[in-house]
Amino acid sequence: MINFLLPIMVFAPILFGFAPLFIKDLKKLNLSIVALCIVELALCGWLFATNHHYEGMIVAVEWFSGLGVQFEINGLGILQALATSVIWVGSSVFSDEYFDHDKTYLHRYYAFYCVTFGATLGIFLAYDLFTVFVFFEVMSFASYALVAHNQDDDSIAAGNSYLTVAVLGGLVVLMGIFMLNSIAGTLVISQLQAACAPYVGTPALYAAGFMVFFGFAAKAGMFPLHGWLPKAHPAAPAPASAALSGILIKAGVYGVIVVTLKILSGNHEWAMLMLILGVLTMFVGAVFALMSINLKETLAYSSMSQIGFIIIGVAMTSLLGDHGAIPAYGTVLHMINHTLIKLVLFTSAGVVYQNTHSLDLNKVQGFGKDKTFLKVVFAIAAMGIMGIPGFNGYISKTLLHEGIVEYIHLHHTGVELFKIIEAIFLLSGGFTVAYMTKLFICIFVKDPVVTHHKNPHDYMSKRTAVVLGTVATVISVFGLFPHATLDKIAAQTAHFMGVHPLDHSVHYFNFTNLKGGLISITIGVILYIGVVRNMLIKQDRGYINPYNKSWTVENKIFRPVLFTVLPFVGGFFSRILDVSMDVAVFVINRLFCKSVEVPDTFLYGKPETEADIARRNSKVHITRSLAYSLLLFGLGLIVTLIYLLVAEFRI
Repeated sequence: MINFLLPIMVFAPILFGFAPLFIKDLKKLNLSIVALCIVELALCGWLFATNHHYEGMIVAVEWFSGLGVQFEINGLGILQALATSVIWVGSSVFSDEYFDHDKTYLHRYYAFYCVTFGATLGIFLAYDLFTVFVFFEVMSFASYALVAHNQDDDSIAAGNSYLTVAVLGGLVVLMGIFMLNSIAGTLVISQLQAACAPYVGTPALYAAGFMVFFGFAAKAGMFPLHGWLPKAHPAAPAPASAALSGILIKAGVYGVIVVTLKILSGNHEWAMLMLILGVLTMFVGAVFALMSINLKETLAYSSMSQIGFIIIGVAMTSLLGDHGAIPAYGTVLHMINHTLIKLVLFTSAGVVYQNTHSLDLNKVQGFGKDKTFLKVVFAIAAMGIMGIPGFNGYISKTLLHEGIVEYIHLHHTGVELFKIIEAIFLLSGGFTVAYMTKLFICIFVKDPVVTHHKNPHDYMSKRTAVVLGTVATVISVFGLFPHATLDKIAAQTAHFMGVHPLDHSVHYFNFTNLKGGLISITIGVILYIGVVRNMLIKQDRGYINPYNKSWTVENKIFRPVLFTVLPFVGGFFSRILDVSMDVAVFVINRLFCKSVEVPDTFLYGKPETEADIARRNSKVHITRSLAYSLLLFGLGLIVTLIYLLVAEFRI
C-alpha cells in the first residue's frame, strides 16, 4: 500500500496543478483544492500516527526526472508533511475569501499553488538528497509565481529577489551534492552520517557541506541570506505568505538539519558556526521586526527571528551529542509551533488587508477594536510566539533555552560565550514580546484613525473563522497539555535527529523554567514602554521606522558584488588575457611572419585613429578577431567530438 501511497501523495497535487485548465468556475476549483488538501492532511495524519509501523520503508519512482526519485517515511519528514497539509488546508480555505474582489490571474495562482504543495511534500518525504534537490527546485520555481502574483512593481521586485536567491542556492546545492556523492559514495539521508564520519574535518567534506548548506540557508532566510524574506512576504497574497512563512522556509531548515546532524555530525567547528549564525538571525530579525510599520513585514522579520531560534536548537543538538535530546525536541517543536502560529497571524493579517486595503500600521490602527473573535485568535497566536506560559511557543522555547543551559552546566569552563548567547536568547524573546504587543495594541486596542469596515460581524467568512478558531485552539491545547501532546510528537522524531528519546518529563511549569519566560516578558515590557512608545511612535506622525530601508545587505553588499565588483574583476582579467594573446600574436608575427600584416585587434601602445575605430566597428574586423577564431575552433571541436562519438558507436 505504501508503495502507491507516497508517490500519489506527492504527485497528485502536482498533477492537480493542471486542474485550472479544465475547471473554470473558481468556486468549484477552490472547493476541489480544499478537498485535495484535506485528503492529504488525513493521509499524513494517519502515516504519522502509524509511523512506528512504516518508518524506514522506501519507495522508488524510476521514471521521474531521468535518474528517478525515492521516498521514505521518517519521523521528522512525515511530521513536516503533516504540517504542510495543515497550512495548505488553512490557506486554501482563506484563498476563496481573500481573492473574492480580485480574481485576476487566479487560475494561474491555483495552478502553481498546487504544484508548490506537491513539491514541498516531496522534499519532506525524500529518501535521498537528489530527490530533495529535484523537488526543492520545483518548489522554488512554482512558488515564484505566488510571490509575484500581483504583478505590480513591489511584487516583481520581490519575485526577482526570491528567484535569484532560489536559482543561485539551487546551483550551489547541486555542486555540493556532486561533491558529497563523490566523497561519501551515497546521497541517502539515513546513511550520510555513517558514510561521512571518516571524512569529518576534511576540507573536501567542509566544502561539500557548506555548498549544500548555502542553498538551504538561503531558503530558510538565515542571516545574511535573508534579504528576499521581508520583500516576498508583504508582496505575496496573504494565503501565499502563510505558506512561505509557515512551511517553505522550513524546507530550508530541514536541509540545515541534514547538513549539521548528518553530513557534518559531531563537528564542533561547524556546530559553532551554526550557533553564531542562528544567534545573528534570531536577533537581527527581532530588531527589524520591532522597527517595522508594515504588518506583514513585521511578521516576515518575526519568521526570520524564529528561524534563528530553531537554528540555535540544531546547533545545540550537535554540540551536546548524546545529551542533545532536549534541544532536539525544542527544534522540532518550534518548527511545528511556528507553523501553526504563523497560519493564524498571516491569515489574520490577510483579513485586515482585505477590509482596509492596507498593511501600514498607521492606516490599519484600530481595525479590530470591535472584532472580538479576531482579537482573541490573534492574541492566542501572539502569546504563542511570545513564549507566554500556557501557549505552545513557551514549551518549545523553554526546551531551546534549556539546551543552552545544559551545555553550560556540563562544561564548567570556557562557557562565557554560551552565557552571552543565553542572554541574547532571552533578549530576543523580549523583542518578540515587544513587537507583538505593538501589533496587538495598534490593531485591537487603539482607536481607529480612519473609517474601517463598519459591521463587526461580516469582516470574514465562517470558513476562515473555523480555521482560525481550530488552529488557535490547538495552540492553546499544546501549551496547556505539553506532556500529552508535544512531548509525544517530538519523541517520534528522535531517531531522525540522532538522539535518544527523553526518559523523563520536563517540568515546564516549575519556577526554574518559568524564570526564563518571565525574564523575556519583563524585557519585552521595558522595550515596549521605553522604545516603542517613546521612540517609535510620534505624536504628529504615528508609528515610524527610523531605519533607512536602502541600507540592506542586498543593496550594500550582494548587489555591488554581483553587479559591480565581479564584472570588474572578470572584465579586468579578460582584458589581460585578451591583450596577452594579442601580444603573443604580435611577437610571433614580428619574429616569424614579418611579411604578414599586424592584426587589427592589436591597437594597444598607440592612440586609436579614426581608421582604427572604423576597422574595429566593421564586420571585417569581427572575422579577424580572436573571439571569432575561438568560435570557429569551438565549432570544429564539436564536429570532431560528434565524429568520434559516431565512430565509437559504430564500433
